Amino acid sequence: MKGSGELQMRSRFLACLALFLVLFLAVQAVAETLPDAVSPAALEETPAPGAETDLTGTPLPEATEDPFPFIIRYGSRDENKIAFSMDDCYDIECVRETIDICREFGIVMTFYPLGIILTEEDRDVWQSAIDAGCEIGTHTMNHGAIGAYETRVLISAILRPQERLDQVLGYHYPIRTLRPPYGNIEDANGRITHAYNVLKLTGFQHVVNWDVSQTDPAKALPRVQNGSILLFHARPVDVRCIRTLIPQLKEKGFEFVTIAELIGLDKEVATSTDLFVFNMADYY
Repeated sequence: MKGSGELQMRSRFLACLALFLVLFLAVQAVAETLPDAVSPAALEETPAPGAETDLTGTPLPEATEDPFPFIIRYGSRDENKIAFSMDDCYDIECVRETIDICREFGIVMTFYPLGIILTEEDRDVWQSAIDAGCEIGTHTMNHGAIGAYETRVLISAILRPQERLDQVLGYHYPIRTLRPPYGNIEDANGRITHAYNVLKLTGFQHVVNWDVSQTDPAKALPRVQNGSILLFHARPVDVRCIRTLIPQLKEKGFEFVTIAELIGLDKEVATSTDLFVFNMADYY
């Protein structure tokens, strides 16, 4: 009986060992199929100009003295300037109320509407934002993931909002900053090279993300620091937060600027009577 028990124990041990080896080999096989992780630092890096070409094969511009990376999450930490921004802008009444708040408190901010929501019936809203000193950027045409687009679709998604905005205003107002949907320009492999090339080709030197996204004023306030970019959306809860935060941040000595000014672009926007007309052949 003793010999029989030892034999059973040995058999169970060998079976467990075999099962462990099978599981180990299965895990290794799955791990080999997964993409390498992309470090946060890698996402901050700008592809080196000169090592890349644009979509026409032309070398990208040489490096400049621009202090900001291609993907901007905040401005200078040495100056007490901050920027409020509002994405999507689906609820035009919330946009209108936010502009009124800007006028009330004497501040400016940046709006990132989707191209599809820009209509001539809302011309007065967008003109009032400009008259208040606010900036209009772009959040692309329809909120698609930039990294998932093939070249022609991406060029269209980036530039058609400019055409639509000019039609709405009746004059050319140059869009100078872009907020990528989801704050992301990576492709399926975690690379930004394709989006980087297309954005450079279409005239954007940066994309703008944020470092504070919070609709609770009590939680947002301690997170704001020099150079902060605050993200909001056109929703009642965001509008209430904006109204509450502005006097609190003013009391702390912060200066409110547009994102264009925060990243060193000219404060004045050079408008013209020549409306932008999108033509794919001009770019690709």
